[in-house]
Amino acid sequence: MRVLLAATSTLPDHMGGSQRVVWELARGLVARGHAPMIVVPRTAGGPAESVHQGITVRRYHDPWHAFAALYLPSVLLARAALRRAARDWSADLVHAHHGISGLGAARAHLGPRCYTFYGPWHLQLLAESATRRDRPAVTRWARRAWTPSKTALTRRIERAALRASARPVVLSRYSARQLETIHGVPAARTTIVPGGVDLDRFRPAAGRGAPRHALGLAASGPLVFTARRLVPDMGLEGLIEAMAALPGVRLVVGGDGWLRPRLVAQVMHLGLVDRVTFAGFIPEEALPLYYQAADLVVMPSVALEGFGLIALEALACGTPMVATADCGVVDVLEPLEPSWIAADASPAALARTIGPALEAVAGDPSVFARCRGHAETYPWSRMVEAYEALYR
Repeated sequence: MRVLLAATSTLPDHMGGSQRVVWELARGLVARGHAPMIVVPRTAGGPAESVHQGITVRRYHDPWHAFAALYLPSVLLARAALRRAARDWSADLVHAHHGISGLGAARAHLGPRCYTFYGPWHLQLLAESATRRDRPAVTRWARRAWTPSKTALTRRIERAALRASARPVVLSRYSARQLETIHGVPAARTTIVPGGVDLDRFRPAAGRGAPRHALGLAASGPLVFTARRLVPDMGLEGLIEAMAALPGVRLVVGGDGWLRPRLVAQVMHLGLVDRVTFAGFIPEEALPLYYQAADLVVMPSVALEGFGLIALEALACGTPMVATADCGVVDVLEPLEPSWIAADASPAALARTIGPALEAVAGDPSVFARCRGHAETYPWSRMVEAYEALYR
């Protein structure tokens, strides 16, 4: 099959959660004898077309995407780009991964056959508008003024893309509930296809000692790790406050974002400077080392976490994972160890969950093998096979 994978991210120049799903899907399709082409907007200086690992990436120019009021021109540009790609590539089907590309495919009369929903676009925009405080006051005022129209437009774009798709797809039951509640997509129309993990790249180390030494984290005491964008809905403020109730436990925070100065100030206020470390942006190639060094990885999400690939990456490295109940990671953790699911993202709930989890890990070395074994049921090939079945 010749498959067009349409997205509005900048693959392969940037790899976040949804981008990783698209890329691993394309890689898996190549391995199974198919011919995928990824169609995405063009970054500054990027080539119009290139080939990576057997995957053709075609980029189109979209100068309007950064301007919220001009999403509709972006839909038209995506429509034209997909129409050209489908003609040149003799595509059998289109699989869209974001609202603009999904509606662009629909307007080009290309389906899409599948539309993968990662989370409610408009709610993500609302969350950012409501919590972001690092911009000048006049900028915050202007953004608040046009946020209602912006979110209404993004919701309509996403809903139209979903309605045009023959098969909406989500990564978790959490996201399936969002689809039904927000966009009225009945559960019977929705297929759940979880994400996956590279089991060769993410694997256990012989012990925690060597990774900790390599990272300069060889001090004594249990070590907790989290990798997040430093923004409010990631739940980091609650996690840092929970550390005050967990004496002797160290926390390493990977990632960057506008909230960092506030988090640093919170750490100083709580007297946790000697126990909380901000590692900054962590390159993908270094992530396995951090998972291997940690006794526990935590995803303290407040909201809008549709799946969270880091959960599978941590488990594949043999490291237990704590997450909050209101997110898609529950689908992964519940069959493995329900006690690792915090009732909510409050500091008290996180501390009540993290403390016993660390004690259990210290008293039962077999837990590391259990984590790895569970992750082995989520290879990327499982996801690719599921999509291949939907394409036929």
